[in-house]
Amino acid sequence: MTQFHFPPRSTRGSILGFSWGQIGTAVAGVICLVIAANMLAVGRQGAAGGLLLAAVLLLTVGLLRIRGRRVTEWTPIVAGALAQRVARQDRYRGTVWAANPGTKHLHLPGPAAGYQWLPAVAADGLTEVGLLHHRREGTVTATLACAGSNLVLADTSVQHQRLTAWADVANLLGTEYADSGLARWSLTARAVPDVSNRAQRYLAKQAVDTGTAAYRSLAELTAAAGPGTQRHDVFLTVVFDVRKLSGEVADAGGTDAAIATVVLDKLTGVRAAVREAGIETGGWLTPRQYAAVLRGQFDPEDTDLEVAPHTAGPVAAETVGWSSYRHDSGFSQTLWVYEMPRQPVPMTWMTPLFTRTVGRRTVAVVAEPVPAQLAQLATRRDKVARAGDEVTKRRMRLVRTAREDEEARAVEQVDREQAAGHVRYRYAVLVTVTADSPEQLRHDVRAVRRVLARCGCQAVVLYGEQDQAFVAGALPLARGLKPMRGWFA
Repeated sequence: MTQFHFPPRSTRGSILGFSWGQIGTAVAGVICLVIAANMLAVGRQGAAGGLLLAAVLLLTVGLLRIRGRRVTEWTPIVAGALAQRVARQDRYRGTVWAANPGTKHLHLPGPAAGYQWLPAVAADGLTEVGLLHHRREGTVTATLACAGSNLVLADTSVQHQRLTAWADVANLLGTEYADSGLARWSLTARAVPDVSNRAQRYLAKQAVDTGTAAYRSLAELTAAAGPGTQRHDVFLTVVFDVRKLSGEVADAGGTDAAIATVVLDKLTGVRAAVREAGIETGGWLTPRQYAAVLRGQFDPEDTDLEVAPHTAGPVAAETVGWSSYRHDSGFSQTLWVYEMPRQPVPMTWMTPLFTRTVGRRTVAVVAEPVPAQLAQLATRRDKVARAGDEVTKRRMRLVRTAREDEEARAVEQVDREQAAGHVRYRYAVLVTVTADSPEQLRHDVRAVRRVLARCGCQAVVLYGEQDQAFVAGALPLARGLKPMRGWFA
């Protein structure tokens, strides 16, 4: 049976597992401790006590972890959240209060505020394609509606075949399309309670004789199944970097229409690759369909399949406390899966997240291919750093843990996989839970965290970042990864 073996999250810091922030804070604490001792020696007990307290505080801040993160990592998050609240940027009012109500603009909160619609028509001359152009970032985003199939009930050979086919798609996206402008992609799978009970509506629409016992029996069955039914939607979102397409865009005329033409040509190939992998698709979302998906995430009570493109955003949204986000008719909380399973898991290891939980939830996997040369450099740097840490610990006679051995083996495994032609990805897994009240949200989040723990995942609530986390985890926009800086992957 094919199994996945995820590498452990790296705990290696700048020096012996400590980051430069921790080292600087600890050094400052030691300096305060030395000065306090000198002050105490000359009889200045008050000043010595204050410096001693500062030393203890600095050492604690440098070494302590809160909610899975170092205190030094929390500092910019807390500072940013406080600055946001002081500037009253933690609340959003859109649509009817929008400064520019034009149909070309997309009124979304936070980091998604820069999107606007880019007119695009498919090769048939009739079908519109929803392209989101972020001019400041220089990207164009499109989303493909996919139809999943039951993998759990399939034979092992079929499961392996589907897995291999999707691996080929991921490699293709990370090589050929990454070289031709693809910046990142994401898979967004959402489970939505079927409050409209499609089975019941279908029965009422198709029934010829509603007075028979058979109809009454089916009507009772579909009515009883209504509260437990769910609709599953899967979207593949791709983001193209306009700068990488500048040559093709210039050849096509250099206008917005030229950008749309070049991107549409890439989208045709992406859809063909997905279909060759045996994945059914419903086509690239039109502007009205794309807007309906975004609108439905902000307003769970809005179940329209199509809405006006400029009404995709929320009417109102705000951050509630440090751990939740309120938007129109829903409350959401986003979890970041920071540690994947440490034990080998089967191909269907995430199935419980979709089958053993109820309520509205969205699972997003955001991936960014790392260029081959940069990936090789990053692997070489990791191997050199691991070797240096091993030599340093041996000289200092420090204990080497089993986790460090596992991390070193993971670096070697990544090196072998890259040598075999596999693409290295930077990725993030986000789970967004949405409910109609804070009490229900807490209940659903606890259920999701239990299921994630049983799957072998470790997740943390993105405290102080829920507005940004919702945009990254709930919306099919392929956001949520920090940009690569220079030669660091």
